[in-house]
Amino acid sequence: MAEERHPSPAEQIKNLYEQSETQTARAFEELVSRDSFGEVLAHMTENVVGLTKLATDAFDLVLRNLRLAGRQDVTRLARQLARTEDKLEQVLQEVEELRRSTSARNGRAPDSRRRSSGAHNPGSGS
Repeated sequence: MAEERHPSPAEQIKNLYEQSETQTARAFEELVSRDSFGEVLAHMTENVVGLTKLATDAFDLVLRNLRLAGRQDVTRLARQLARTEDKLEQVLQEVEELRRSTSARNGRAPDSRRRSSGAHNPGSGS
């Protein structure tokens, strides 16, 4: 008589795992194929984006109440700094033009020893 071979516990677990994996994959494919899944996904995405915006706004408010600089504050200061730098550059250009015109009126060449506006001045302490 031939002995019937019973699967080992490891083989039984493997078979059960493969069956459950197949059934789960089939169930998810059925779920994803429906139009309602797309609608639910769209609503969930909207909700996540809304919650993210609320969380960032709340965090900015906490920082503001703690008197710490938040992202908006840093951005605003960066814009102000850029505007100030632009104005300073215009002032430096105007001063340079005035020096040239004064030198030309006095009949002498501009001082060639003077450094350009971007050069480091060792005596300034910076």
